Amino acid sequence: LLSSIMVFGSLAEKYELVAIKSAGVSLLKAMRPMFLISFTLAVAAFFTANYLIPKANLSWGALLYDVTQKKPAMNIVDNVFFKDIPGYQIRVGKKHDDGQTIEDILIYVSDRKNAGNNNILIAEKGKMSISRDKQYMTLNLVNGKRYQELVDDANYRSTMPHNTMAFESYNLTLDLSDLAFNRTDKERFSEDQRMMNVEQLGTRIDSLTRYIQKKRESLYRYMDPYFIAASDTIDLQDTAVFARFEYLINTLENEKNTLVSTVNEASAFDTLKSKIPAPLRIPDKEKINPKKTRSIQAKYNKREQIIERALQTSNNIKRISTNNIDDSSSQRELKARYLVEWHRKFTLAVSCILLFFIGAPLGAIIKKGGFGLPLVISLLLFILYYVVTIFGEKLAKQGVLPPVLGMWLALMLFFPLAIFLTYKASRDSQLFNADAYKKIIRLLTPYWAKEYLDKK
Repeated sequence: LLSSIMVFGSLAEKYELVAIKSAGVSLLKAMRPMFLISFTLAVAAFFTANYLIPKANLSWGALLYDVTQKKPAMNIVDNVFFKDIPGYQIRVGKKHDDGQTIEDILIYVSDRKNAGNNNILIAEKGKMSISRDKQYMTLNLVNGKRYQELVDDANYRSTMPHNTMAFESYNLTLDLSDLAFNRTDKERFSEDQRMMNVEQLGTRIDSLTRYIQKKRESLYRYMDPYFIAASDTIDLQDTAVFARFEYLINTLENEKNTLVSTVNEASAFDTLKSKIPAPLRIPDKEKINPKKTRSIQAKYNKREQIIERALQTSNNIKRISTNNIDDSSSQRELKARYLVEWHRKFTLAVSCILLFFIGAPLGAIIKKGGFGLPLVISLLLFILYYVVTIFGEKLAKQGVLPPVLGMWLALMLFFPLAIFLTYKASRDSQLFNADAYKKIIRLLTPYWAKEYLDKK
């Protein structure tokens, strides 16, 4: 964007573009060599975004993880406990300038089984030495004591056994492997969308699409047996079906006022109740024979149990549906991230060509080269392009816009601008000429105002 504005702005400022046009070469034909260069840069940008950047991100991500997980280096400070070596807490009263001689040493030795300060080393002075591979450190302690409680003894609580040892010289070797810088396998981070190329992203997107579809189908298959279709030929011997419709009728009776007020129709309840199959409506005991009454009464006695089972089933369906929806939503969000990264590979390349078709005509119109006005204009346009790109990407990741629309939003908005500027530049339009706008304003100004402007 900046280079095209500077080049064509300089050509127009020095009237070289006018000489090119006077020779019969149109602006679009004059732009052809730079267009080929922009196209080459676009292809290079695609391969860079598709191959180089994912590998760089993979190495960078693994290295960043290793750096954050690495413990601090072996740095013992006076009168401060050093706790980064597992099983040891070391405090020295004074550390000499040579970095090896230490005085007034206190060491707490602990293990994972027994908590507490039950193994203590005290020494007047000592010397530290680290192996060449920096995996081990040896402390040569002088004139000290060691106190250790035998907590593993069976009679520890009653006899409190312990050992006390005095020594003139004692060598303590510490393992520093936990302080070493270990490299993690890069494949551990290969599932991140920033670490993938177009082919890998397409595979992951297809897998997530199939997974979401299977989750939806499995939910439908699970819920299907719990729903029945009402018809006029329903078997009354099916107590579960009978209880469902009988429970529905009672619910309609209890919610009659709410239903009528909601629908705002006086006959809404009667119309809805009439849709219930006639054989399942609550019978009038005075108009049926006793045998049928006892049969129906026996079915009514099981109503509470059936309804309770139906409520449990409904709760199970609700719970499974909620879990399915939450899982599918998280997978859709992950899929949107993969799609955003997939489209980013192409938008980066296309933007090189589109911004060229904005910068070149704009430079020919403003007729200014160098780093002054072209730099200001290019910065404003690029900031606008970047803001719209980030805005569309955020909306795509949040599911507000489809990823294809969110990632191509900035290019779609800038594409008409590129066509407009190219058309104006090819027609030698005075788009940024103040005198041209003054003429238009004068034509639109009323007659009495023109006389006032002439006096001014």
